[in-house]
Amino acid sequence: MEITQDINNICSELLERYKQSIKDSGHYASGELSNSARYITKWDGKYFELIFNLQDYWKYLENGTKPHFPPTDKIEQWIRIKPVVPQAMNGRVPTTKQLAYLIARSISVKGTKPTKLLQQTIDGADDLISALVNEISNQLEKEIDKEL
Repeated sequence: MEITQDINNICSELLERYKQSIKDSGHYASGELSNSARYITKWDGKYFELIFNLQDYWKYLENGTKPHFPPTDKIEQWIRIKPVVPQAMNGRVPTTKQLAYLIARSISVKGTKPTKLLQQTIDGADDLISALVNEISNQLEKEIDKEL
């Protein structure tokens, strides 16, 4: 079976919905996760696969993390990119370095919460999944008709 443009369009739309959910949920900082996201389709004659190729840290956004002490330099980068505006604490505004430490300390106690953005995107995409199944079925019917 040939992966048609219609199949690619459906897969692309699913990926775009995921990217939009990242933005809509406020988890868009540098845009690296969204901008680098790609999809791959595979058909081996028996199975159709749709694979999202994402930055490795997507799983931490999706599933959250257990308590750990993350590197403060990465948090400092995130603070600058996002940007995070610190609030005064005891009449003083923390520096970026201090704020990064406070965030890291909180993560070391609480971890991070899962967003389940990818799962929610897939769960809410019945229309695209139905369209994908229909298009694959149509392609398979055409293949069978050619062979007969």
